Amino acid sequence: MKVLQLTVHLFPNIGGVETHLNDLFIALIKRGWKVVVLTYQPLSTNTDWKVVEKNGELTILRMPWLRGFFEKLVHHPVIEFIYLVPGLFLITPFLIIFYRPNVIHAHGISAAVSAVCWGNIFRIRTVVSLHSLYSFPKSGMYHDFVQFLLKKSDFVLSLSKKSNQEVRLLGIDDKKTAVFTYWINLQRFKYTPDAKKKLGWERKFIVLFVGRLIEEKGIKPLVEAAYLWNNKINLVVIGSGSMEEYVLKKAKERTNIFFIGKVNQNDLQIYYSAADCVIVPSVSEEGFGRVIIESLSCNTPVIASDRGATREAMDETVGEFIDVSPENIKQAVEQLYKNPQKLKDYAKRTRKFVERRYSENNVQTITEAYKG
Repeated sequence: MKVLQLTVHLFPNIGGVETHLNDLFIALIKRGWKVVVLTYQPLSTNTDWKVVEKNGELTILRMPWLRGFFEKLVHHPVIEFIYLVPGLFLITPFLIIFYRPNVIHAHGISAAVSAVCWGNIFRIRTVVSLHSLYSFPKSGMYHDFVQFLLKKSDFVLSLSKKSNQEVRLLGIDDKKTAVFTYWINLQRFKYTPDAKKKLGWERKFIVLFVGRLIEEKGIKPLVEAAYLWNNKINLVVIGSGSMEEYVLKKAKERTNIFFIGKVNQNDLQIYYSAADCVIVPSVSEEGFGRVIIESLSCNTPVIASDRGATREAMDETVGEFIDVSPENIKQAVEQLYKNPQKLKDYAKRTRKFVERRYSENNVQTITEAYKG
């Protein structure tokens, strides 16, 4: 069986969707699928790239495209749509003719346009995955367009119950929707002994942020909180994005803020293991929060924004939820700093929590959607 994946998000870009797709391709190939991916050149990461990458049963085709607009258009969905749709739409039919996939799997609304249109023309089963909360309007052109698009797809996968509720409110038949869940490599993301010693963080209390450095991820209130909390508490930031210069500037001003930059996915576990807690301070509706499960898998509790679907990713047995503001972040972090036993109690429960929920078996929901 062969699947054509259409996506705007793909490594080496940084993000939860990008990491999930890497895991998805590996899991599908293990189960006998051939995977062909159509995407753009890296749009948010300045790095070398190839038009064609082939690794066993995985083929990735990247199109050259204008860089520098992806993060700027986050708050302008119509312009972002115009920016992201054309390339996928124009090239998809040629790949269908050449590779003859059994299924087309689109990730996000922009990719879904190409998948649904050409899937219906070529009579190929089409699956759409929604990785975010879209807050679709109750009426209007955008509502009607998305409703039409999803009704014309064969199956819609939503990353959370909240997202699935959005889909159902559009009038999509329950029988063609399901909630899927990310998973992680449990062998890679596990506690690393002596991680603090290896990183030189001994006798330091570390609050770790991992993710894209953009406004929606709560970078500004987090950094402001680091100015307020006890100076013995250290903030370590891993990632890249449009707010990188802001973080660098603040790191130079403060002795308790450290900017690491990009870290290879294969090396993240040592940072998670060395941190005392990980923070996910999103100020927008978080689609799920992959960093949450990676951290918990390494025995590190999480402080998460109480927005979007974060409560579906974790619960209060392994961490805490906050309404994000500099003062609330400060209070939550200082509470854990002053109560090491509470941190230990959270940490004891984290790994088993992840093992119960986030194994590679979660791919079954996706493969069942492929087969119909």
